[in-house]
Amino acid sequence: MTFLPSNGGLRGFQFTFETYLDSSSRNIEADSNHSGSSRDIHDSISLSESISKYEEEFGRTYHSYRAGSYHYPNDPTETERLDDQYEIAKELMEGRNYFAPLSRQNPPRKVLDIGTGTGTWAIDMGDEFPEAEIIGTDLSPVQPDLVPPNVRFFVEDSSEEWIYAPNYFDYIHTRYTLGCWSDMKSQIIQQAFDHLKPGGWLECQELNTLPVCDDGSMTDDYKLLQWARDMDAASRAADRQLVIGDDVKRWLEEVGFVDVQQIVLKLPVGGWAKEPRLKTSSECYGRGVCRAG
Repeated sequence: MTFLPSNGGLRGFQFTFETYLDSSSRNIEADSNHSGSSRDIHDSISLSESISKYEEEFGRTYHSYRAGSYHYPNDPTETERLDDQYEIAKELMEGRNYFAPLSRQNPPRKVLDIGTGTGTWAIDMGDEFPEAEIIGTDLSPVQPDLVPPNVRFFVEDSSEEWIYAPNYFDYIHTRYTLGCWSDMKSQIIQQAFDHLKPGGWLECQELNTLPVCDDGSMTDDYKLLQWARDMDAASRAADRQLVIGDDVKRWLEEVGFVDVQQIVLKLPVGGWAKEPRLKTSSECYGRGVCRAG
């Protein structure tokens, strides 16, 4: 499963998202006052010293396991940005962590969070579904030690062949993994398809980083748009594509997923939105862009 445009409607499926949030394509009102091979996953070993000793460059630290395969840092400045992104997504999704039809009455039993980052999403899921087994994987061991007993973190490179058994998971999750993969379709979506149980769900909560404009006032020479296009070109040259949001639905269908549904949620850039929820989230996102840049 992934985010899919609401303007196509979701009626006719066994459930609908319209009751959870308003994902309509309405324009966002501006604030006039604004100024600017299988294994037993319980068998694990302690981290080696080399994995915990991070690479350092220009005052930032980076993962040492599969060094260089992921281009973002892993220091406290970056983990703070990741936690901010979690809060932004939670606000946009109106308090939800997922759109798949999961519930206490229909709980997942085995959950995989790919690119778990600081592990906040996985920990939340462990609290919500205490009987489920929650696994979070990442190249950097930056997750906390104090976690629910049903949550485990592993240092893994998910772009390589997965070592879990086929048909193992009920639910697999990605969020903001843009720039992580040379080929998300084959490395992540195909492997997720192979390791999900029949009837299981893959939910990809991904961004389209190219800015768009509701009222058509953004010209082609708009600086933020130029910057985003330059970043997209650089990411493709580095074989780590940033703009993937528009492609995920097609990739899911090409791999063989059915009942693919998409929701598009708008996030203003900057604090110009009048609605407090969007204003707070967009200001937080803007700070993250500045830190990342």
